[in-house]
Amino acid sequence: MRSRGMRLPAILFALLLLSGCWDAEELNRRAVVAGIGIDLAPDKKEYLVSFQVINADEISGKTGSGGTPTVVYTTQGRSIMEAVRKASLLVPRLMSTAHARIVVISEELARQGISDIVDFLDRDSDIRLTAKIYVAKEGTNARDILSGLSPMGKITAYSLAQKTEMTSEEYGVNYPVEVDDLIRDILAPDSGPVINGVDILGSAEQIRKQRNLQQTDGLGHLRMSNLAVFKGDRLRGWLNEEESLGLNWLKGKLRKTAIVIDPERQGKITMDVSRSKTTTQVILKDPDRPVFVVKVTAQLSVREMDSTIDLRDPATLSAMETDVNQEILRKIKAAVHKAQSLDSDILGFGQLLERQHPKAWKHLKGQWPDLFPKVEVEYQVDSIVRNSQMRDRSFKYDLKKE
Repeated sequence: MRSRGMRLPAILFALLLLSGCWDAEELNRRAVVAGIGIDLAPDKKEYLVSFQVINADEISGKTGSGGTPTVVYTTQGRSIMEAVRKASLLVPRLMSTAHARIVVISEELARQGISDIVDFLDRDSDIRLTAKIYVAKEGTNARDILSGLSPMGKITAYSLAQKTEMTSEEYGVNYPVEVDDLIRDILAPDSGPVINGVDILGSAEQIRKQRNLQQTDGLGHLRMSNLAVFKGDRLRGWLNEEESLGLNWLKGKLRKTAIVIDPERQGKITMDVSRSKTTTQVILKDPDRPVFVVKVTAQLSVREMDSTIDLRDPATLSAMETDVNQEILRKIKAAVHKAQSLDSDILGFGQLLERQHPKAWKHLKGQWPDLFPKVEVEYQVDSIVRNSQMRDRSFKYDLKKE
């Protein structure tokens, strides 16, 4: 009887511990933010913060009225958080940034410095560290990017995030950069983050119109651009396409890409990189002059031929592999040269030296800003053509024999 009498108070106490979230809000009181854009205000002293909010009625298609799937709200503030709070002047719901997939920063603001933005992203408990970061190229602002409508994928922010993943896997010029990566790279000594650029192919005015969803060719498209290079929290410059590919080779982030060669001027051959591996070793022949040895191996397949060369000939395959080696080497060297000219160790050479030779790094750490722009790099590239898909010789080879 006594034990039974104790059960009721114990159950009541347990129910108190099972209470709901203290800050819970009903879904119909939330405005779900898919993307955030940050620009400089016209006075260059405050921020313009834009929010791409999902229009749930239009997405579901049940109670839609033919409106756009997303709505963009823009507020101005002395800080980003102030601008977020000011959104309540425009939106009758609580701004929920927990589902924000992208954060876009204008090039103008990136050149001025993004330390305040990084602090906000790192400190905010709602924004996820997996949100992807972009720089809107000069001539386009962050608000324009969020205002664009995408024919494929109703929510533009989510569509842009998917483009990043796809082009990273298929072409290799870009790779996903998330909030967590941004914070880590800013803290790296004498280095900085590398962030994907984005711009608009077509008209910024036309891409935001409903008609952009109703035409087969579209009035404009959001396009992934090349990589933006930072030193600390400030944008220093841009890599071109070749340099961006070279950087991905160096960082070991390249999954697939196409390489076009023209052996002995006999016609172009296009090959796919199916597998690659990059390693970098630091050699200390002289304690004050480290040498970085970059080794790249790649496996390729022939995907297209505008040539009559004989792929059954081992000497021909060997010559093709030599041409591929030179093409890869050219891209990697271009990336190293650009990083050194921008004086930003985006290659991670300093961190590599610290890991492989910690004692030498203690000695050279203070000199690294002067050493990096002229550090010696050696290259070893080894490629092998694994297959030629469904056939070896092109049908043009047989035409040539006739």
